[in-house]
Amino acid sequence: MFEYLIREVHLLDRDEYLDQTTGIVQFDHTTIRSMMRASETDHRHLDDMTLLMCHSHPRSSQPCYSGTDDENEPAHMASLTGRTTGPHGSLIFGQGGLTGRAWLSDVPTIRHEPITAAASPIDELVVIHDRELERIRTTDSRLPPVSNGGAEMRDRQALLHGDGGNARLRDAHVAVVGAGGLGAPIVQTLAHLGVGAITVVDPDVVEESNRSRIVGARPADAGDPERTPDEDGVVPAAWAEAIDGCGTPKAEVLGRVVSDIDPSIYYHGIHEEVQAPRALEQVVAADVIVTGTDTATSRRFVSEAAQQYLRPLFNAGTDIDVDDDAGLRSIATSFQVSGANRACLDCMDAINEDRIDAEGEDEDNLEYGLELVAGEQPSVITINQEPVQRLTFALHRFLTGLLADRHGFRTGTYSATSDRLVSDAEAAPDCQFCNGAFTAAGDRGVPIAKSGLYRTTPSTVETGVVTELGIDAVVEKEPAEAEDGPGRDESPSKQRGLLARIRNTVARYIPQL
Repeated sequence: MFEYLIREVHLLDRDEYLDQTTGIVQFDHTTIRSMMRASETDHRHLDDMTLLMCHSHPRSSQPCYSGTDDENEPAHMASLTGRTTGPHGSLIFGQGGLTGRAWLSDVPTIRHEPITAAASPIDELVVIHDRELERIRTTDSRLPPVSNGGAEMRDRQALLHGDGGNARLRDAHVAVVGAGGLGAPIVQTLAHLGVGAITVVDPDVVEESNRSRIVGARPADAGDPERTPDEDGVVPAAWAEAIDGCGTPKAEVLGRVVSDIDPSIYYHGIHEEVQAPRALEQVVAADVIVTGTDTATSRRFVSEAAQQYLRPLFNAGTDIDVDDDAGLRSIATSFQVSGANRACLDCMDAINEDRIDAEGEDEDNLEYGLELVAGEQPSVITINQEPVQRLTFALHRFLTGLLADRHGFRTGTYSATSDRLVSDAEAAPDCQFCNGAFTAAGDRGVPIAKSGLYRTTPSTVETGVVTELGIDAVVEKEPAEAEDGPGRDESPSKQRGLLARIRNTVARYIPQL
């Protein structure tokens, strides 16, 4: 899969055209050079951007490239490639849609006989509106038709948002990070709605103490505490098949739940922490990311990834404060919509810095060890359901366009003890993730993980007995200069990104899926 993440849009002024008449537009090389200069960056963690040249065929109901386009565009693209690394591309808009192509070759040419594609067609434009996600397939898209699976099952919900709404749900891919008390009911709801592809990331296995909150967890899924590894740096789910009585991975349980609801839904469970490269790669391939994890560290990691890869992020959380002496102090639930040029979770005060510090006291427990370093936290299914309901209804609206012309989402932190909803904070002007250089940087930006930490599978294991851990608990990221994080001392960009992604891929999802 290849994507352009649209970061900045430059509309030409009238004085930048050499000719702008019916049927033809021309501009000189100084205009291209000015755009090239605008795409360059001296940021120490960012590469130069590529250019996507756009024009219109306003009278065309099915826009396509003309002979003039085919004649002139290769030279333009070769000139661009000589100035900065590509791949560059182009789009043509018309009355009936759009078409586009990406020039993946360093020496663009067009061959008419025999017909050989010198450029790769662009298949889809994804526009991220404030209250909905819209995908527009190009006139020559190679993507297969949207599946009609589960149509009869969901005919009554079609009465609300139409068959088109059901099709948009079927065409969506949602990644859920966390398969516990928050993630499990979210995944169950997405399956009932008919979301076509669901990816779930969770490194944990089922324990008896959390079966009260995990949808679909059976008594047989709960592992024997004495058979479940709790050593620093170990991903329990990675041991599940190797150790008798270890417990069923939570992501596997949810796969069973989804299959029982609708076996035609594509489901992929990843038994890793989200910081693992393989997990992150597949999470940012989804259309929308949902977080319902137990740790602030993982939420911050996903929040920054959502900004860098232009993915909408729907976040749910709970916080129950119980004191041994004073009893119940507060019950709070939160739901935020972040990512894709919205305020990040840090700016919205959705990340507890005290928890970040507590989790950081023991790096080996970075993702999974909140209970070890911060004490056990209360978790009750009825309290979890409040932010889950707000999140899933908002996500339903976002994917189908339901009520997009009416009002926004009911986000913020709800206090059950005072029955009050507090709105989220705005993006900080100097935040480099939600208002700066890293928005829509994609793979051209520094890797998200500040420390590069992720836990690995033990190298030796004997069925039923953990004989030796053999763990590389911490893998340090190179080069060392990136340890301080992605350039927080850099000045933020003054430009805002266009909320859109453009795909050119035959496969609907990345190959690993």
